[in-house]
Amino acid sequence: MTAKPEKRNAQQRTFLIFVILSILLLASIVLSLSYGKDISTVLAGLFSHEGFGLVLRKIRIPRTIMALLVGGSLGVCGVTLQSILRNPLAEPYTLGISGGASLGITVSTVIQMQNVLGAYAYPLMGFAGALVSIIVVYTLSMRRSFNPNSMILFGIVASLVFSSMVFFIFSLLDPDKMQMTLMWLMGDLASLDISLIPFYVPLLLAPAVILFFFGKELDILSLGVEKAHYLGVHPPRAYKILFVLTSVLTGLCVSASGIIGFVGLIVPHVLRNIIGATHTRLLFASYLGGAFFLIISDVFSRYLLYPVELPVGVITGIFGGLILLFLLTRKR
Repeated sequence: MTAKPEKRNAQQRTFLIFVILSILLLASIVLSLSYGKDISTVLAGLFSHEGFGLVLRKIRIPRTIMALLVGGSLGVCGVTLQSILRNPLAEPYTLGISGGASLGITVSTVIQMQNVLGAYAYPLMGFAGALVSIIVVYTLSMRRSFNPNSMILFGIVASLVFSSMVFFIFSLLDPDKMQMTLMWLMGDLASLDISLIPFYVPLLLAPAVILFFFGKELDILSLGVEKAHYLGVHPPRAYKILFVLTSVLTGLCVSASGIIGFVGLIVPHVLRNIIGATHTRLLFASYLGGAFFLIISDVFSRYLLYPVELPVGVITGIFGGLILLFLLTRKR
């Protein structure tokens, strides 16, 4: 008799959480577009091609769109990796993708790919480096049947090797030439050319939407390999699919905005404690929460020390680290 009221209460609570996340996301978007201006000015700017309207079209709207897409994608990737690796502190960069992308960007600067590819140099070379890391970790993990512990170890080793190569190149070159690369490595939503955004919208949305349909599989995989086999899921095949989807999506995020830490770690970790570990709900909630977290962090990065603009990865690192410390000190 008590099961139905409890289930109804859980559903109502989940619905309320989704409503709150949606309101927070909408409020962060409005704040990102209108900071320092009233709503009437923003609405007028949407239909204007000069003055504040030009600022909206060239800077604020593109930047908010990328923050929404990248933040949501990192949130979804964090949920997926925490499930398949059975580690609540896993994040999208656990598998070494950030190290490979960093090396790709650094090599792009060294060989001056900007002279050849222009605005496409950093995104293409960053994604190419991420792909190299994905292939290395995938090949090594396949030999261990995608054992979660082995995947984590391979990812850590790959990240250390690639990062060490980046630092080696940094030590040989003029620091002034590496300033752009350093900003990108710290996470920067302002460096992407706005002409690339129409290409990134479907590229970032497609893998995220596909991952939404793996909620039940993630529920089963989180129970362990033996139980997953018993319940009709083939873990190696599922690991391969989920590994490729999350890795490619993370690589796209890194190529667009650099390395933005803690979004894919903190958001799923917090929301799992609030709404539970049912992954279908958790994936949607983490997309909303990740988008909100990155947009509001970007607002802080722009105006905290105005007119000096901080890399958004610095803000997410500070906020995320403080939140994680708070959670760890509260848990017994």
